[in-house]
Amino acid sequence: MMLACASAAQEPQGVLSGMVVDGAGGAPLHGVSVVLVPSEPMLGAATDSLGRFRITGVPVGFYTVKAQGLGYEATLIQETWVRAGKETALRMTLMPSAVQLEGFTVVSSAGEGVDAFGARAFTVEQGLRYPAMFQDPARLVTGTPGVAAANDQANHLVVRGNSPNANAWLLEGAEIVSPNHLGNAGTASDLPTLSGGGVNILSAQMLGPSRLRTGVSPVMHGNALGGLMDMELRRGNGHTREWTVQAGLLGIDLSTEGPIGKSENAFHLVNYRYSTLGLLSAMGVDIGDETIRFQDLAVHAGTRIGKRGELRLFGMGGNSSNQFRADADQSTWVFDKDSKDITYTSSMGAGGATAVLPMGQRALLRTTFVWSAAFQDREESDADSTAWIQGPAYTSLYERKLSGIARMEGSIGTRFRYGGGASMMERVMENVLGDKAAGWLIRPFLHARYDVTERIEVTAGLAYSQFTYDASDLIEPRLGVRWRLSTRGAATLAYGVRGQLPYQQIVNLMDLGVTAQASDTPNNRRLGLMRSEDFVIGYEHRIAQVITARAEVYAQRISGVPTPWSGITTGFSTTETITNAWDEPQFLPMETSATAQNIGAELSFARAFDNGYYWQANGSVFRSTYESAVVERPARWDAGWTANALVGREWRKAKEDRVRTWGVGLRALGVGGMRYTPLEAQDRRGAWTFISGEPYSAKLKDVYRLDVRVYLKRDHKGRTGQWAIDLQNATNAENEAYRYFDYRKEETITRYQLGLIPNLSYRIEF
Repeated sequence: MMLACASAAQEPQGVLSGMVVDGAGGAPLHGVSVVLVPSEPMLGAATDSLGRFRITGVPVGFYTVKAQGLGYEATLIQETWVRAGKETALRMTLMPSAVQLEGFTVVSSAGEGVDAFGARAFTVEQGLRYPAMFQDPARLVTGTPGVAAANDQANHLVVRGNSPNANAWLLEGAEIVSPNHLGNAGTASDLPTLSGGGVNILSAQMLGPSRLRTGVSPVMHGNALGGLMDMELRRGNGHTREWTVQAGLLGIDLSTEGPIGKSENAFHLVNYRYSTLGLLSAMGVDIGDETIRFQDLAVHAGTRIGKRGELRLFGMGGNSSNQFRADADQSTWVFDKDSKDITYTSSMGAGGATAVLPMGQRALLRTTFVWSAAFQDREESDADSTAWIQGPAYTSLYERKLSGIARMEGSIGTRFRYGGGASMMERVMENVLGDKAAGWLIRPFLHARYDVTERIEVTAGLAYSQFTYDASDLIEPRLGVRWRLSTRGAATLAYGVRGQLPYQQIVNLMDLGVTAQASDTPNNRRLGLMRSEDFVIGYEHRIAQVITARAEVYAQRISGVPTPWSGITTGFSTTETITNAWDEPQFLPMETSATAQNIGAELSFARAFDNGYYWQANGSVFRSTYESAVVERPARWDAGWTANALVGREWRKAKEDRVRTWGVGLRALGVGGMRYTPLEAQDRRGAWTFISGEPYSAKLKDVYRLDVRVYLKRDHKGRTGQWAIDLQNATNAENEAYRYFDYRKEETITRYQLGLIPNLSYRIEF
């Protein structure tokens, strides 16, 4: 009798690969030890002559990856997810160390981390665990202290008390237009904006480790007084073909990646996404009684050039629309909007290239050029024959940017690192009133870092900004000091000056044919750059291997702020100063006599994913004010506080040839209410008269929300599937969004943010 012997089914495994380079000169590092923690037995590999490593046979799960080489500071990347359906690829950077500090590690590219210049990193994998983020990078950072969404319908960010207009978007280090669908989402006026939208056009499938920069950002970056959304593209798998398919109530997402030809040095990555919220509407979910659609396509391809160089090409584009149609039955009309037909459409596209070239043995030249453009159009007509305005009303907003940045970075010895270069950006803009402006922002810069001792490092930089449109300029110094107080803690001190171009809300009155009556009337063409002076003190302490505490105190003073000209006694302004603007255009001649101030403190605790669970808790208190005509008032964005609590747990069960993992994530958030100017309406002989109160003296109610995510992952050999359900605002809390006067109701109406939004989805990687 013959017995057939079969080996026991093997638990699904994944592959971890990557590259380790010198942070000073970009050279691949040979012989660096890369190990996974925890793993039993220990899993690891040493890098080859090209700095590459590849670890196979890794049981699926989350790990901390540690890289350490002689003469370099050890680097940890936490929360690294290894799964069966996709090869996990890392790019690790080791910084030279003049003197090794035993036990001290530098956490890079993962977690909420705050460095000397206020960078908060986020990853795609976090979007697959955190509740109700919908894999939107801008929504991910709302879980960090001092950052809030202006309205949960969209990803317009209020960063440390600054307007969403104070932010900028970077792709591969070069500035681009707002890469978002539905730029009018969440605004009271329903007008298009350049600050954000309903969802990012760049799918999370395309993103590598990215970060939000606040406060004193590196000197190579400018043109933002709030935050910089610094997005990097993920390099596709150069070894094997991989696919990702995701479908849910919000739409479908398809992605493929793999090598180009037979070489492992070249890759391509393509992603397409189509979404319609019709399924949610059919389920009775209130999403504003509008038909909403969007789609986008993104491509990224590249190849290595020698040992240290690379060339990458990328592009993305998308369009979106929302439509509202008046009910033919006039008896159903309750609010002003009910009788209107509104069609909003938008499109956005970007394309560019990044090249990295060696300049000697210890220096690299990095260049990125990107062309980007966005166009938004809104048409409104009123079916009510008695309406005040008859006929269609058109509004459009257009912006185009041609950006380039080139910078060389290198080192001399182990203590001194240097860099320098320049960026140039042509901004062409036509705002909602047909007002056109075009000009170049030119910014040469230099920076250096010197390790004074093994514990103290000093970073200094200097940039010069000039805007050719109005010939305004600004000198931007930056200075940072980092002091390692122990093997677990470090303090930072940073000071800097930065500027920003005028907002699109400002109308160039001369273009509209408005002739000044007096020779001293300001010309809005010459408003120039706003200037921000920032001072930040921070402290970071590693309580345990996976638990970190961070505290930061900051002060920001903005000068050169446009405000209505003091010589105007009549007219209409909705913001007092431009720092209070978001979506509304300003109609008055302006002068740059106002200032704004933001001061605050932030505290956060975070436990990285380890042993099946993670948590975060953070909060901030701040005060935002502006001063105009020698009067200081609270700013529109003076919410006063933010708070976040996030916790997640996974239960893993291995069975034969598969691993099943249940997971749950909970997020509770609170944000102080935004401010508004109270308005009293009076009916005087059939005509409405409005009496305005003190600017921004009233406050919306505080916002509280609970989000939930429950998911089931199944790892089989060669594939990973995941069912998930997200509940945004799980308790269906009524959070105020804004107030307005409704003529049909003849009263002030409070509009609310989104109620309960469910999203059921399935994702498979193979």
